[in-house]
Amino acid sequence: MKQTKLAFIADTHHFSKTLADNGRQYHLRSGSDQKCLLETGDIIDAAFAMLAKSDCDAVLIAGDVSDDGEVVCHEEFREKLRVLQKSKPVYLITATHDWCSDENPRRYVGDAVLTDVPVLDHTELRDFYADFGPNQALSEFRTHLGVSSFTVDVGENVRVLALNDDQSGMGGAGFSEEHFQWIEAQLAKAKEDGKIVVGMEHHLLIAHIHPMLTARSCVKDREIVAARLADAGLRYMFEGHSHMQAIDTFTSPKGNTITSVNIGSLVGYPAPIFYVTVQDDGLHIEEERVQSFTHEGKTIDAQPYLKAHATALIDRLVEGALISKDEFADRLSAMGLKGGDLRNLYYVVHPFAKLYFSANVGTLAKVMRFLGLGRFLDPAAVAQYREKPFRDFVHETWLSILDGRGRGVGDENYTKLVVGVGDALVQLRSCKLTLELRQALRSIVTKDYFSNAVI
Repeated sequence: MKQTKLAFIADTHHFSKTLADNGRQYHLRSGSDQKCLLETGDIIDAAFAMLAKSDCDAVLIAGDVSDDGEVVCHEEFREKLRVLQKSKPVYLITATHDWCSDENPRRYVGDAVLTDVPVLDHTELRDFYADFGPNQALSEFRTHLGVSSFTVDVGENVRVLALNDDQSGMGGAGFSEEHFQWIEAQLAKAKEDGKIVVGMEHHLLIAHIHPMLTARSCVKDREIVAARLADAGLRYMFEGHSHMQAIDTFTSPKGNTITSVNIGSLVGYPAPIFYVTVQDDGLHIEEERVQSFTHEGKTIDAQPYLKAHATALIDRLVEGALISKDEFADRLSAMGLKGGDLRNLYYVVHPFAKLYFSANVGTLAKVMRFLGLGRFLDPAAVAQYREKPFRDFVHETWLSILDGRGRGVGDENYTKLVVGVGDALVQLRSCKLTLELRQALRSIVTKDYFSNAVI
């Protein structure tokens, strides 16, 4: 069998430099996001240059290609696609950020957030990106929104099933009954044609890491959808949306298994490209990361830059509680939360904000013992990591979520510390939330999804 190599990226969220100046509102918005904003075009250019030089047979993009549906973002991104398409076939699906489903596009000028930005309607997206899938499709399905799902062959043995799951018509992401019937017909046709089918959608099929973290990022009725796809013969699904990375499997009641691969955002840490080689024994996944990009005339070392940007999301919010109640509320609002309603959390966060920035594990243990919470920390774990800054644990746990490589792999004391602090936060071991938080934290710090990724 001839090998076929696919390259997957997701969540490019291209943000046009015309939409922001260097004012306060832009910095509030930029500092409240794991992904970058003004740097997105430069990161995309670097990634596309890597893809153009690679040996992949096609590039697949799993949705949310624009920041929030702005016409200028789409136009700039499509020009980048056309350059890449000179070297590689490119196929993409769109998703909710590509038609501004929250009806609130934004640009940032000084202290103002303006909503006068022209956007593409969902009915326009199919034709706008017709050269990147629909025009090459073996079969196409237009949803009730007017967006497109399609199939396309790559190489001699692979058929890509590119699915737009923006709305099921029943109050969530997913597929209508008519859409599902088309999907099942395409899977049957691929089997008849002797093709290996690789699926791509935007929203999660499986609640990766733990439902506490990712259930809301999934298609509606995820287990029903996953079972129906598996029973129809689909074995592999690649997805974006969460900006996290993980690989998990689901087995239907009938015993059919589907593997779901979540791809991180290209424009935030870890800026991944997934190369997927289809072989006789399954799909082999290799992750390559953008290592550098040029921004404002300077060459940026991408990985430390993106790590710092991602962890600053946490630090800036905590820092806001050190500055003032109003600043804390503004930074909550910039994260898309209701800062006005949540501003009184300032009184909870403020006492611990200084500790967050200054404490090492030894200091944290003393404070927790003083508060009657010392029982949640394992003494041997504290002894091993006494001098390590507490903030480093927070940063590393967050990065483990984003890149799918647990910092506590093979280190039980590390895991005990992270889980113990989580237990202390909710205080009652019998509480359901405590159990779920412990399970989620243990999963985050002990799983390495990509050390030997063959699915």
